[in-house]
Amino acid sequence: MTLSKPRVRYGIEDAIRPAQEVMSPERIGSFRITSLSFSRSILRRMKKENWKVEQSRFNLNGDGHGEAVYHIETSHGTFSFIAVSQDLEEHERSDRVISEKWDITFALCEGELSEEKIEHLKQELPKQEAGRGTVQDLVWSRANRSSRIFDYILKALTKERQPDPDSLAEVGYILRTTAFYGNGKFGLAPFEKMMEDHPFEGAFRAQMFAAFMLRQFSFDMVEHMARSRNPDAPPLDSRLKRYLGIGNATGLGMVPFLIFHPKLIHQWVYLRELALARSKVEEITLMKVDSLLEWLRPAIDYFTHYPVKETGIFESGDTIAEELRTIERELVLLKEELPFREGRQWVPFIESLLPGLSAETQEVLNSLMIEIYPEKNEELENYTVVSEEMELDPAMKIGQLLALIKYQYEWCFQYDFAKRDEKHFFWYRSIEKEEPRIAVRGEEPGDEHEMRMNIAELVQKVTVLLEEWNREDKVAKFIFRYPEFKGVIRRVQSLENHDYAEIHGNLLQKDMIPIYLMRCKLSFFGGERFDPKSNRWVRITLFQGAPLVEDVENDEPVEWMFPKLPALEEEA
Repeated sequence: MTLSKPRVRYGIEDAIRPAQEVMSPERIGSFRITSLSFSRSILRRMKKENWKVEQSRFNLNGDGHGEAVYHIETSHGTFSFIAVSQDLEEHERSDRVISEKWDITFALCEGELSEEKIEHLKQELPKQEAGRGTVQDLVWSRANRSSRIFDYILKALTKERQPDPDSLAEVGYILRTTAFYGNGKFGLAPFEKMMEDHPFEGAFRAQMFAAFMLRQFSFDMVEHMARSRNPDAPPLDSRLKRYLGIGNATGLGMVPFLIFHPKLIHQWVYLRELALARSKVEEITLMKVDSLLEWLRPAIDYFTHYPVKETGIFESGDTIAEELRTIERELVLLKEELPFREGRQWVPFIESLLPGLSAETQEVLNSLMIEIYPEKNEELENYTVVSEEMELDPAMKIGQLLALIKYQYEWCFQYDFAKRDEKHFFWYRSIEKEEPRIAVRGEEPGDEHEMRMNIAELVQKVTVLLEEWNREDKVAKFIFRYPEFKGVIRRVQSLENHDYAEIHGNLLQKDMIPIYLMRCKLSFFGGERFDPKSNRWVRITLFQGAPLVEDVENDEPVEWMFPKLPALEEEA
């Protein structure tokens, strides 16, 4: 590929992608882990501030039942992680939010845990939603064993051998979480407690650190159980530990978050897009081309051996791997002509690749582009929390409101809600655990409790009425006549200049795929290996390929993205 030197310089405003390109369900459903993902940023903080983790109690029996406590010393105080493991029959093990029993429940707490506090948590943690915490507790969660992998690793270590890496690749984790609770639920600490100068300041950092500690506990537990059966059982090889992450099962309950927290979604997507734009406007150098190739080649290997079965929901690993090989070839050619193309920015090179790439591969490339410029982008991780207050401006003129809708909500008018398929589903919360669900309109009961999930339809309805009013009239007068539209008007006004706040899709549509929205949020957590079990729930891994506690403490690199399956015959 030969590219001429651009005649103009590209600025950030030229390189940043517009919301119309980014915010479709299909596009956000292609997002992947980046260096700004919350699991990545919390380990960087852990390394930068030299946190220390020690096991202070390990009271498990030979079957792995009991409790374990870890002491965490940060630059801003002491914290504790506790895991409570109980006996569970196979038929009781479920990822559903309506479950009432789990193999392991765990918490991240402030300060040291007194004996009284430990006893309280041993009683309350296993209850989860039915339990009661205190403001000392930052995060509560629960997890189940991956029975097949857990038992396989235990059996191998007991027989004094390491498990086969290929067998571990089929699942990628030992324990699988289903939910993380915080922000004042069940009496836990409010989010405001973790604001300025708190070690877990930032979006979902406390939850991700709790998952990281659960990963450590999973290794300690299975090794302890193996030694209980055979005192000569070896520890799990560190290379296998790094390869294994924590699983997570996510369903429809995650989707409303993206609708009900528009300012937060805007901020996360904007930071991601800003990081990408900052990278693309940089001048291409030999060092950065080599860096991109160093990240690209493990990605090719990862997707070549992608263990997720093809379902048709997401692009296949084979397709992504083949398209990444095309990028690799173009980068090799770019290196050859680079000495003759000084001053070229990444923008035209990246744009020239896009027509031949699927959306999934484009987003892999975008993640890698962000990765090679940590010096430009890592400071953005400090801005993941924003005020979510929504304010009504009753003095705004009708004409101004209509202009705002035309500018920022034009995407809403592509749908014809008179057509049955456009309103096929409705969203509601179940009585049992207030779990969000979807049902077919007209065929299933509950539409009288419908959640207001369809922003496009609400905007259409209010626009039709606004068009009939004098452009000089005030919004207050309109709301007095139509109070039912106060909420959507406040939303539109509050989201002015928040281009990435809205999902540009119809969540009631018959061919709607909720899993796209789940994947979007999970990518910000740092989720990978998206394994859809239907279009309504997905399994992922967190921290797969991440360093271990001792790696962070020993100043080993803490960056990871696409894990490579270790070959144990190689030297460690």
